[in-house]
Amino acid sequence: MKRLPYFLMFIFLADILFSQSKIMPSINRHMYDLNIVDSRNVRISYALNAVDINDTKTYDDLQRLEIGSKISKYYSYFVFRNDSLIREFRKKNPKIQGIPHKLGEFGKKEDTWSLVIWSDYFKDFSKNTLTVYANMPHSTIPSYQYTERVPLQEWALQEDTLTICGYLCQKATCRFRGRDFVAWFAADIPVSNGPWKFGGLPGLILKVYDIDKHYVFECIKIENHNTKFPIIMLDEKRYQKTERTKLRKLEKDIHEDFFKVGGLTVTTKDGSPAKFIPIPYHPIELE
Repeated sequence: MKRLPYFLMFIFLADILFSQSKIMPSINRHMYDLNIVDSRNVRISYALNAVDINDTKTYDDLQRLEIGSKISKYYSYFVFRNDSLIREFRKKNPKIQGIPHKLGEFGKKEDTWSLVIWSDYFKDFSKNTLTVYANMPHSTIPSYQYTERVPLQEWALQEDTLTICGYLCQKATCRFRGRDFVAWFAADIPVSNGPWKFGGLPGLILKVYDIDKHYVFECIKIENHNTKFPIIMLDEKRYQKTERTKLRKLEKDIHEDFFKVGGLTVTTKDGSPAKFIPIPYHPIELE
């Protein structure tokens, strides 16, 4: 059994060496350094870009919104669960240096890094700030954080309605940072919040998407527990401070030449230098 992790690690490294157009996620998330920043009893799960809403394997990601009295957190549950499993693996196997790239279930984007999936988003209600912790795709690229005012979307309410997770939702539209979005919010859940950076409506946003359908967030479950659970944050000292515009540029540079940005010397199967093939992508923020 002890040979299995080394084998998995070899597969992970081979995927980096021999794939010329992948941006592999990093596994170095420092999951021993955790801080409790609030507690919550409300948790909402969202499917990101689901082909079949009933099959998590068809999602780009499974994401969660946790809402406390002072803080809300939005993050990838797939990434969080993988972090937790790797942490437990390390505890049980302290002498094994090679670790598997993944231990839990991922969706369709399991071998592809993106900011939307590999970032944690914290809204501080008292300060009206949003802090984003971005986990970059390779250990040679520092992880970053930036803080901005909680973004305001200028929503226009519409007459249309749609039932999502048993709640009657009303339609709203806006243009936000270069994209046109459609949202469906539940006025019966008087929480002005939603997936990713969305909020500002008189009810919880249960579904939102850009009109080109590059990003579709759809609620699949709402949990309201009697017992409160902690809202946790990775140690912010592990993240270098930056600005949103600089991180957007870095994301673009990574997709254009991941090897160059990461300072990676990569060879093909025959030993010759590999050239990174730029990856077309559609950032959620165009501005």
